[in-house]
Amino acid sequence: MAEDTSQYHPQFAEEVKGVVVGERNIIYNYFYYREDVKPVESAIAADEDIPCPYRSLFHFSPNDAEVFFGREIFVEELYSATKTRNFIPVLGASGSGKSSVVLAGLVPYLQKEGHWQFTHFRPGSDPFYALAEALVPLYRPEMDSTYQMTQASKLAESLKDRTIKLSRVFSSIQRHHPNHRLLLIADQFEEIYTLCDEDEIRRKFLDCLLASLGTPTSLSSSAEVLVLTMRADFLGNALSYRPFADVLQNDLKLGSMNREELTEVIEKPVQKLGVTFEAGLVERILNDVEDKPGNLPLLEFALTELWNKQTGKQLTHKIYAEIGQVEGALARHADEKYDNLTDEEKEQVRRIFIQLVRPGAGTEDTRRIAIKAELGEQSWFLVKKLADARLVVTSRNATSQETVEVVHEALIRNWGELRKWMNTDRDFRAWQERLRAAKKQWQETDKDQGSLLRGAFLAEAEEKLNERPEELIAEKVFIEESIQELDRLEQEKAARRRREIRTAWGIAIGSLVAVVLSSGLGLMAWKQTKIAQEQTKKAQLSEADSLGRYSLSLFDKNKELEAFVEAIRAGQILQKYQETDPEVMGALIANIYEGSERNRLQGHKSPVTSVSFSPDGQILASGSEDGT
Repeated sequence: MAEDTSQYHPQFAEEVKGVVVGERNIIYNYFYYREDVKPVESAIAADEDIPCPYRSLFHFSPNDAEVFFGREIFVEELYSATKTRNFIPVLGASGSGKSSVVLAGLVPYLQKEGHWQFTHFRPGSDPFYALAEALVPLYRPEMDSTYQMTQASKLAESLKDRTIKLSRVFSSIQRHHPNHRLLLIADQFEEIYTLCDEDEIRRKFLDCLLASLGTPTSLSSSAEVLVLTMRADFLGNALSYRPFADVLQNDLKLGSMNREELTEVIEKPVQKLGVTFEAGLVERILNDVEDKPGNLPLLEFALTELWNKQTGKQLTHKIYAEIGQVEGALARHADEKYDNLTDEEKEQVRRIFIQLVRPGAGTEDTRRIAIKAELGEQSWFLVKKLADARLVVTSRNATSQETVEVVHEALIRNWGELRKWMNTDRDFRAWQERLRAAKKQWQETDKDQGSLLRGAFLAEAEEKLNERPEELIAEKVFIEESIQELDRLEQEKAARRRREIRTAWGIAIGSLVAVVLSSGLGLMAWKQTKIAQEQTKKAQLSEADSLGRYSLSLFDKNKELEAFVEAIRAGQILQKYQETDPEVMGALIANIYEGSERNRLQGHKSPVTSVSFSPDGQILASGSEDGT
């Protein structure tokens, strides 16, 4: 076995109230760094200092390899793939253990082999920065952590605008570690669809990764291997981009564990600790787990609860029943913590949790990372309370903002209260995600006024801001800026209209003055002409009224063509003077809406029996029963 030259790199990690956080980009060199976890108080640990061998809803890390069981066959398959391939996609259902099998299975296996460098990232909302942050400690190892963070931002931009290729970064890492291969782990890769909203960024990122791998399906001659884990229900999203679809043809599918593997998961972690299961309890647990995708996190949570509640060194049926068994342990735990809150706190917790779930669009609902600014300072003490209860995990993002997310998507699927909240607020949350995408575009265009909300979207946003201000804290400024811009535009429009009216009045008055000055002596003649014009107008309008009445009388006698002609004559007179007359309007309406005859050709005394047009359409010939 090669000598273990492991190094710890605790950058960007932190420990909060017994919950491991900040584990996004912290596998450097041989170890996936993880702070020591303060164990939840348990009766067993109170008697003897025995750490809990189960991991609740947290994934297993390389440091947990000694208590990770049940996936030996798949780990062997993964290990073999690293010998022949430089791109290994691992697909499986949510809760199937994809992260754990790579981090606690493959990484320790390669660690024993030696001559490997490891680094790990989750894409998040900014996949380029997440990748850069994971690579910088290996790319620029001479820098301290502060400079590495600055370098990560620069590297992310360079990768994004393609001024630096990822293959060049890999080459630099290889120069620093000439005798090692690099395992780059892209965990929870579905986040490029759930958290990265921009299609262009997503495609650029995929192109960046794929271009660095050469031909992923060929025998591996590269010093780098990319292992990617992704939920299988996002395969449709992935296949929509052909270059990505091509390299996913040789994916490794992680299925559900069989009964023998599940038995190892239950029994083996406690064997070396002198703790046993009461007779028949393992079989009972296995029967409860069944062969359902996604039950693995429920099993691990139930085993953790069983360990924490048990007294003595035997895990019993009695305690297993009390915790709610596999199916109900997580929901019971969440309900218990929720029921201990005040009514006001319960409402705040509801608002917190619906912000931590992204509504699925053709897929299941997924976790969403929320920042402190979205939830508000007043809600953050409850976030910490939920973290203590192991329902959420807190961390910091690339800009050092405090963040929070649901501890595991199993909670979204299995806690009845949360499902009820999401069903009630699904439309609002889907709308809010669209609003956040619009806000992000506004921010990325340096708050350009053209990117503010307009029309119906703005009206809806203003309405929802009035109805649900506590849930639109982070979007409030964006909505208010949009409202102010609309008010400004309306004021400009009104001012422009007033100026136009004043200008028009000025022109009219000026013209009138000019006419008066230039026609002083002809004023009397003008008045006489005006009187004559008025008399002519009055006479013609009277004629139009008579024509209207005449048209209606013709219409009543079924002489529709004649009625139509007279109505048009009357209408032309009204149009000339821009006047209206009820008789004329009645005649026109009757002819338009009730009349059916528009033209009449006369010449036959008997019924017409045939009609024919000339080839050029200019002559019509007809034949009648009278022989004409």
